[in-house]
Amino acid sequence: MSEQPQPPRMQQTMPEEGDGWHRIDAGPHLHIMFNPNRLGRQPDEIERPSILVAVAGKQEQALRFDPFSVGSHYHVRPSQRGRQIPLWVEEGQTPLDVALAFFDKPLRFRGLLAQADEDDVASQLDDADLVSAACQIRHLYASARHMAAA
Repeated sequence: MSEQPQPPRMQQTMPEEGDGWHRIDAGPHLHIMFNPNRLGRQPDEIERPSILVAVAGKQEQALRFDPFSVGSHYHVRPSQRGRQIPLWVEEGQTPLDVALAFFDKPLRFRGLLAQADEDDVASQLDDADLVSAACQIRHLYASARHMAAA
């Protein structure tokens, strides 16, 4: 019996700015978008922030971080049927803290980009740009939470 061919992966693309999506300045090599709660208020009350990363000039996502309050995970080359990799949240951490640790420790972030077959870009990244991106995301997230509480 022969194997059935797998359908092609439907690569996830980057959203446009607006509808809750914010462009993050991460230097000349990356295109990063952040949404503090990409699905808005749902009946389950689960907050769903998302961080999307693409190489500058490309529409396809290389990485996606979904640091939900429940089921935190990330994807390398996210697709419609892609694999979710758990973000392990320890006591005293928030899911967003765990996701942003990849930005705060640029070697880890470069490793994920390399897994996404973006080795050339990974080697060109400036550590300060990644740390700055994490700061911007923290600020936007805090502002969104403050606005939601008001």
